[in-house]
Amino acid sequence: MPDTVIGGLVEALPYVQRLAGRVVVLKYGGAAMAAADLSDAVMQDVVLLAQVGVRVVVCHGGGPEVSAMGKRLGLPTRFVDGLRVTDDDTMRVAQQVQIGGVSRDILAGITRHGGRAIGLSGHDCGGFLRATPRRHTDRETGAPVDLGRVGDVRAVHSDVLIHLLDAGLTPVISPVAVDHDQRSLNVNADSVATAVASALGAARLVFLTDVDGIHGPDGAPASQVTPATLRRWIADGVVSGGMIPKAEACLSAHDAGVEAVTVADGRVPHALLRELLTDAGIGTQLAAAEAP
Repeated sequence: MPDTVIGGLVEALPYVQRLAGRVVVLKYGGAAMAAADLSDAVMQDVVLLAQVGVRVVVCHGGGPEVSAMGKRLGLPTRFVDGLRVTDDDTMRVAQQVQIGGVSRDILAGITRHGGRAIGLSGHDCGGFLRATPRRHTDRETGAPVDLGRVGDVRAVHSDVLIHLLDAGLTPVISPVAVDHDQRSLNVNADSVATAVASALGAARLVFLTDVDGIHGPDGAPASQVTPATLRRWIADGVVSGGMIPKAEACLSAHDAGVEAVTVADGRVPHALLRELLTDAGIGTQLAAAEAP
């Protein structure tokens, strides 16, 4: 066995020992989902972690796939502040694509590498993922906007997930929740991952993205940032655009007790293992407090 492989295993050992028996939540999307080689590497990472005793939960996105299918079906696509306006037809397409397509592909990938996984959405197990319809105000105009069947996660029945994890299964969660009438609502996948990690008291939450981390005032990705600093960067416009919801999700997870949250570069093969099992890590980790 090459020395580099042995060195990697030795480096990983203390991290494996710390994470064994703990929950790690992965938000999976972007380039890591779109590119076949990167997707396969993520599936390998998930299976390896599960086989060394880490309790992995996968929360996936699928917005581009929903848009592509909607376009083929001739459905209009409209976004307000990054949120998809979701009428009844679009909601049905989102369910078909995310639950019947994206989720199935992830389950197949995990199984292909020797893992055991199960797909879930809001309707399953008595409505384990609950949401309420979002009341949204346009950021630019200040006017109320009817987003249709878009929701904000209200509750996660964590006992369902714990039961599945205890059975040695990897839950794969689609971003479709239900309201009190069991009506489907389209929810943000980052918010789902945050709510799941918070409900389970996760040791780690990792967002795989298409960027190399959260960039600071110098324009470079920060390896670590504290909650206070990150809030200041958002207020000052250092963090802007599509990174704002991701940063806010990190802060919400931290405030809810998730021990460590990372925005990691999903364009790098095996980004999940690099972040969890190496000294260097990858991307930006939200640190607990300012360094002394």
